[in-house]
Amino acid sequence: MLKKSILLAIFITVFGIAAGTIIGQQTIPKENQNPSIEEERAKIIQEDLSKKIEELKKLREEINVKIKEQEEIKAQLEKARSENYQRLAKIYESMPPEEAAARLEKLDDDTATTLILAIKPRQAAKILANVNPEKAAIISKRIVIIKEKASK
Repeated sequence: MLKKSILLAIFITVFGIAAGTIIGQQTIPKENQNPSIEEERAKIIQEDLSKKIEELKKLREEINVKIKEQEEIKAQLEKARSENYQRLAKIYESMPPEEAAARLEKLDDDTATTLILAIKPRQAAKILANVNPEKAAIISKRIVIIKEKASK
């Protein structure tokens, strides 16, 4: 979206300048116009537009490279985040369910939900059985929402 907005703004600027120049040429009385001067102006404008178009193409390429870099960084961060949850899930799985439940209750709802989803289902059930009913209901609702979104 940002890429499209930037490109649109640049295109509007370049074509606005060109249109303004063309309009300015049209306001000069015909008797004052010299065909060779007008041809030179048109040629210069055409060259300027060609240069601007090339600059825009280069900018577009740069933007695409930056977007790709950002997507790669985002994927790396997501992978690291997932690995961290997997490690934490293993720690919670190795705890007695009562202790894991007590710690899970202190986590925010998003973290607790993500963590429960990363734990093996049987162990997650044992842990949720020991979580206070309100928190367990919130986590369960969030799991349902996540599963529904994933199935669409």
